[in-house]
Amino acid sequence: MRLHGKKVIVAVSASISLYRIPDLVRELVKMGASVTSAISSEAQKLISPEIFRWASGNNPVTEITGRVEHISLFDDPGNTVLVIAPATYNSLGKIAAGISDEIPPLMFAYAFGHGVPVVIAPAMHEDMLRNPIMVDNIRKLSSLGVRFVSPRIEDDKAKISENISIIDEIYRALSDRILEGKKALVVSGRSEEPIDPVRIISNKSSGTTGYWLARNLYRLGASNVTVIGNTNQPLPPYINHIPASSTDEYYKETRAELRSETYDIVFVPAALSDFSVNQYKKKIESGEEVSITLKPRAKLLDAIRKEHTGIMVSFKLDHDESRVKHPQTDKEYVVFNEIKPQDRTFGENGAGYKVFGKEGMTEIIAGEKEEATMRLILHVAWK
Repeated sequence: MRLHGKKVIVAVSASISLYRIPDLVRELVKMGASVTSAISSEAQKLISPEIFRWASGNNPVTEITGRVEHISLFDDPGNTVLVIAPATYNSLGKIAAGISDEIPPLMFAYAFGHGVPVVIAPAMHEDMLRNPIMVDNIRKLSSLGVRFVSPRIEDDKAKISENISIIDEIYRALSDRILEGKKALVVSGRSEEPIDPVRIISNKSSGTTGYWLARNLYRLGASNVTVIGNTNQPLPPYINHIPASSTDEYYKETRAELRSETYDIVFVPAALSDFSVNQYKKKIESGEEVSITLKPRAKLLDAIRKEHTGIMVSFKLDHDESRVKHPQTDKEYVVFNEIKPQDRTFGENGAGYKVFGKEGMTEIIAGEKEEATMRLILHVAWK
């Protein structure tokens, strides 16, 4: 219920991609938001307003009446956001020109002047998006503070962005943005140590913790979020993703990134091999008995400490809490993650963390990793 107490007004214009919007509305409702849809007259020819009534539980706005819906819906600007999705070429042109002769630009005209944050998710043909007039319109609105969710370019179409990107931009618009201007690096996923050209030694890490850390860092206003490694879930396009699979790739990419960019905070939930493996140059034949030698290797955390002077949060996965080495500086934290039975340690299972810092231990308990990682970020970054 991360958006509990928040109000989201979703203004819909006439693009075929509007069929995606009821799902977006349902997701926002599940997150606790109160959602009201405002549908242009042309959009009502493509989809029934009853679908939006079902999705949100609220009556949609289909015309502006004496109740002045374009004003009354924004009576709490500090807890309200206007989302224009999909935003067509026509609607964006009218918004940029100050024309308000239909519902979406009329909603914008009042809301933006009233101090309500606005999120726009365009959808149109790719050439229309690249039209210099549209480029200027988007640049103008962006410079004034309007938040845009970049469309997906596929088959010469600028298709409306995935729901997770729109939701995260809504959350970012409504959050306290405690990380505004900050740069964050997340080293995530599992490493793979090759045994021969086709076989590897790895582990069960899914990269879910890193995935939610990245999304929540962006939601809280971080200006730059980079993820090194891999996750089972695709990262949103606003995340700078540097792929890495082998432990050597993790070491190489992390060192290079820290030398080229200064980060305020680094999270390292990645499950990396503590050993290097003697690799066979040719595929091991079936039935052949072989010996594999594991040699201890230097820790990536030691390399990070040499390059990074900001906050660092590492993760310790173990059965025994006593094996955690307590940090000695106020810029370092160790998150103890207890190994659970039946593979419940990995993926979207519940998370319980014990966070060790110089000042002592803080316990974080949450039903899901989305919530656990959010609380972890707030604990280590709210300074």
